Amino acid sequence: MFAQYFGQFLFNHALVTGAELESAMIAQKETRVKLGVLAINHSHMTSDQVETVQIAQMRVDKKFGEIAVELGFLTEELVNTLLSSQKSAHLILGQTLIDQGVLSYEAFAEALNKYKQEYSLSDEQFNLIVNGNIETLLEAVLSKGGFTEQDALSDYISLFAKSLIRFVDSNIRLELISIEEKVAYDWVAQQAILSGDHSGSRITAIGGSEAAFLQLASMYAQESIEEPDEMMKASVGEFLNLHNGIYLVNRSNDGVELDMLPQTVTQQDELVANTPITAVIRIIGAYFTCDLLISDLRELA
Repeated sequence: MFAQYFGQFLFNHALVTGAELESAMIAQKETRVKLGVLAINHSHMTSDQVETVQIAQMRVDKKFGEIAVELGFLTEELVNTLLSSQKSAHLILGQTLIDQGVLSYEAFAEALNKYKQEYSLSDEQFNLIVNGNIETLLEAVLSKGGFTEQDALSDYISLFAKSLIRFVDSNIRLELISIEEKVAYDWVAQQAILSGDHSGSRITAIGGSEAAFLQLASMYAQESIEEPDEMMKASVGEFLNLHNGIYLVNRSNDGVELDMLPQTVTQQDELVANTPITAVIRIIGAYFTCDLLISDLRELA
């Protein structure tokens, strides 16, 4: 998941173009991360030290790790540890961009540090993120967007991301957008979450194009759905219902009892437009893009 965020970060800071990023994303599947990128990522070597080892490799028939150990940049134990993490997706992306001549080792190192600084991440937090800790990654993203830790909205959004990864698509990225950026949707799946005594009601919804709904439905159902029929509506609606059910269980474990109404899927967004929306989160997957819309769930606590 971090690879998607890091790739977008590189694009947002004009370190890569859209075409270069797309090309690297496609090529990275065949790229093996080299030890120099691994060492920079874990702050065991500087970009200058990596370049020194590479120059040395032009003179002797030795592996990168061997030379790095001889020069005192790494220990044999560190080399073995680094090699065990060669499959980290963001490193594969970085290695691909380096191999394609888009980034230098120095630019890659600077981008990683800039990412940590922009999101105010400690080394410990960053290590958790690059090792696949979704909670820490989303906590950093949501915190930057003004959501606080252990907030009902933050909890809902984090869980939604995990639900997508578990049941739909592991290659997703969440982007907080302003409410004004919410567009008219071809289809909307929505479900009301109620307070325990049913005195309060708040909307949760997924809005998107017909193509996005067909793709989301197909990936969740694990079968091809090509028409906007009852199968599509049932699949997307069931995903929202499944997620909200898990959210209610989590809230119950925290001592907050909630309920929910049956989900609906409609070919218009009038109900969403007439409902106060607190947050709009753009879900960007490998094959579809849609929006998650939420009214203020904190008021149900």
